[in-house]
Amino acid sequence: MLKLERITADNLELAVSVQETLFPSESGRVNFEESVNGTTDYEYYLLYDHQTCAGVIGIYSVEEDPDSAWLGWFGILRQFRRKHLGSEALKKFEQMAAAKHFRYARLYTDEEDNDTAIAFYKANGYTPEPYRNEEDELCLKYRMLIFSKTLCDEPVPLWNHRNIHLTSQIAKQEAGKRSTHLNKFHF
Repeated sequence: MLKLERITADNLELAVSVQETLFPSESGRVNFEESVNGTTDYEYYLLYDHQTCAGVIGIYSVEEDPDSAWLGWFGILRQFRRKHLGSEALKKFEQMAAAKHFRYARLYTDEEDNDTAIAFYKANGYTPEPYRNEEDELCLKYRMLIFSKTLCDEPVPLWNHRNIHLTSQIAKQEAGKRSTHLNKFHF
């Protein structure tokens, strides 16, 4: 059975390690630290299969759409895949979102070399749409998709290319990489 444990100061380094294993070229450290310090209302969790950490997941919202919960830093470590933990974790995310009175669930992902994730989200009832926003430079460089799913009895409205601020998220990732580098070499 899958268990969620909120990321805190006590398990932050484990969370960063798991996230960097899942997404080696990215860093969630700043997002996790902001959550731990209470500077955002974002929530991040370690996922446990029995007593062993199997992945990470998060839930957040964006000002532009207070009706939607966004999936953040979601991934299952390779050795735990094909056990339906990803689908179970996604259902827990949707339950948390509904309990917080969000009407829709959304996420974004890169379209390139990501067929497994794209198929996974589609199999779990999410509908993709391309994301392009002239104000968000990152999506002009990479082909991005927004996936959406309704959590209520209304159809989910299209995201319609509203800014999700990927470019500022990349700046946080770069800061997180620098911080992780310093933490590894300064005791």
